[in-house]
Amino acid sequence: MVDDRKEVLPLRIVAARFISADEQAGLIELDRIAADASRVIQSRYLLLCSALAATAFATMITLGPGIFLTLSETPGADTVVIIGLVCFVLTMAVFASWRVFQYGGMKASAPQTALYANADDPAARNLERLFSLLQRESTLRAFYRTTKGARRDIDHRYFFGKLRAAHVARDGTIRSALFGPVGFWFDRELFLDAEVLKLIADAKAEPSRVGAPRKYDYTDAVMSLIEHPDVRKIDIAKKRGNQKLVVGLLEDWYRSRRREVPGETQLSSYAKQILETIAKNRSS
Repeated sequence: MVDDRKEVLPLRIVAARFISADEQAGLIELDRIAADASRVIQSRYLLLCSALAATAFATMITLGPGIFLTLSETPGADTVVIIGLVCFVLTMAVFASWRVFQYGGMKASAPQTALYANADDPAARNLERLFSLLQRESTLRAFYRTTKGARRDIDHRYFFGKLRAAHVARDGTIRSALFGPVGFWFDRELFLDAEVLKLIADAKAEPSRVGAPRKYDYTDAVMSLIEHPDVRKIDIAKKRGNQKLVVGLLEDWYRSRRREVPGETQLSSYAKQILETIAKNRSS
């Protein structure tokens, strides 16, 4: 008999409900967490992609021609083949280094400490409570849909990697940083067939409630910039640098009051709104 309380939902929606009683607020928090985590690994990921492109290109222009020269018994062909093999090994080493970074080794054998911009963020802690359930070797299985609509369950080890927050990202570009526990990149959108309220209770998660006090006092921070000399001198026609300036002023406001500084994604959103308001006021 099917339990009517179970729902087939995107894993992202389940995660949002773990974070907040207001699903939409939870989705916004998920976007922030994923973006901040992506920013933490951005330079490393770009370095990986650059190294991978360079070694793969070097392999292509040496190994293939080297084999052809060997078959045609051209003098010096062995040297070209050896160079090509070295390039191929380096390409595999790049893959291996990212896999080790994600899983702590070539094999996903145990859950790694998740990578977050702020691991003490209540939203991130609730998200980890969901992942702790998904890491169990039990009947609870996340799955994805093939292009033909068939269901494919995934192994619980998919949630062992330190980049697991990417599994609930809306942007597939962020998910593309993931390796599966076997094989190469895995950027599928995942789903869950479960009773969400029971999962939340089992995980002892504490979703934030509608109307709960905000962690960051944006109103006071934004109000403090109204008569700030640097803000008054902003050239609104100048597109570059203004948002970075406002973000820096907001960060200074929090630090001067010894308060926790929000993530760059949050501050950038408010900086954009401030600049839009300034532009409207000056045009009138």
